[in-house]
Amino acid sequence: MARPVWSGTISFGLVAIPVKLFHAVRKKSVSFNQLDERNLARIRYRKVNAETGEEVTEEHIVKGYEVSKGRYVVVDPDELEPFMPAATKTIELEEFVDLDQIDPVYFDTAYYVAPDANAKPYALLAQAMEASGKVGIGRYVMRNKQYTAAIRAEAGRMVMSSLAYADEVVDPLEIEELAALDEVEVSDKEVLMAESLVASLSADFEPEKYHDEYREQVMTLIDMKADGEEITTPMVETEAPKVIDIMAALEASVAAAKASRDHHPAAKAAAKRAAPRQAAPTKATKKAATKKSAARKKQATKKSAAKKKQAAKKTTARKRAPKKSTATKSAVKKSA
Repeated sequence: MARPVWSGTISFGLVAIPVKLFHAVRKKSVSFNQLDERNLARIRYRKVNAETGEEVTEEHIVKGYEVSKGRYVVVDPDELEPFMPAATKTIELEEFVDLDQIDPVYFDTAYYVAPDANAKPYALLAQAMEASGKVGIGRYVMRNKQYTAAIRAEAGRMVMSSLAYADEVVDPLEIEELAALDEVEVSDKEVLMAESLVASLSADFEPEKYHDEYREQVMTLIDMKADGEEITTPMVETEAPKVIDIMAALEASVAAAKASRDHHPAAKAAAKRAAPRQAAPTKATKKAATKKSAARKKQATKKSAAKKKQAAKKTTARKRAPKKSTATKSAVKKSA
């Protein structure tokens, strides 16, 4: 059962809506403890004085800000108290903006916003924001720290994301490699080829396809070692990427992407569905075929009867021809 990490109200104008915040993302990672290999005991850390090496107790530890190398300004917690934001338990929405006006680089931690007590005001605000396509921008306090947040609505539910402050976002022009991009020239042909590659690889986003493969493989390794299984780690060789002609690479990539899509089972099924099917024979077609077949049979019968009649005539003519007499045959022999 998920537990709320914050509860309070969303406030704008004279409206106050009770809500609870729940983590929308649970980070997963593999963490290890440092052990003494001699007895596998945990390694613990002590707070020691960097100059004397002696352990320092909690009562002697103070906060200091390094203003220059080795020079610190000590600040007492009581001196910070007046600057602490009031823990008001309220998300004060100050304005509503279009979502596409917020650069994704500003988004930080995400929370599900759930209704607390009466859900009707919550549903009303969510539907109004979704219909208008607007995102609420406001401030809230959590654990003695003030945050700026953006609340958006989708499918009747609200999600809040804490936002980075403008002075926390790094200006890309501070990075020399990015600043130098303005001087790079590309041809229209190269742009079209790159666009073709992007189009050939375009698809709907399915987050389930992507996994933290490193974490999964490490956990598999740990489970096998815990069960006493023998481990054989495969050798992985990494090759440095080769720099080749950009147009040749783009053309090859486009061809490979198209070939991969053509051989995909889904593409084959779609092509099969799109192929024209042979139409079923109608009654008229069947009748015409039957007449044609009957005509062929009739013609073949006539030819066969004509051949039989001609053969009978020849036989009759041979029978009627006069035969030579025996006397004639003897005379022929004598004369010979």
